[in-house]
Amino acid sequence: MTHDMSFEERQTAAGLAVGIVAVTAYVAIIAARSLTDDVALSEVAWQGPLLACVGVGAAVYALIYVSMRLRQRGETLVDERDERIRSIGEEAGASLTGIAVLAALIMLALDVDTFWVANVLLVLSFAGAVLQSATVLGAYRGGAA
Repeated sequence: MTHDMSFEERQTAAGLAVGIVAVTAYVAIIAARSLTDDVALSEVAWQGPLLACVGVGAAVYALIYVSMRLRQRGETLVDERDERIRSIGEEAGASLTGIAVLAALIMLALDVDTFWVANVLLVLSFAGAVLQSATVLGAYRGGAA
């Protein structure tokens, strides 16, 4: 059985793929710097790689999104089912994103090193995005909503 992907499903899958590549690249760069420079993770120059991975990831996703949108101009891109599925996904992912913000606030109040605060925000926010995307893609594949 074949499955024609809706615009929303394709852009969710694309965003998930870009996010996985960007975060994996960041983690690999930081781990490699820690190992090759023989320093603790929190001592690695992490700001540039973090900003680069987030910026490049956002730019790549924006280009993919615009490209996908231009290929379907004049067509209805989102229907009621897409909106329901997106809402279910947002509810699933929002919990981890909220936990990320709460954890960062607590860490800042406890004067934890900025490296750890930034990386907890990155990892938990990314986990929320993955959960959201997995929920959305699962709903499309499972016929939910």
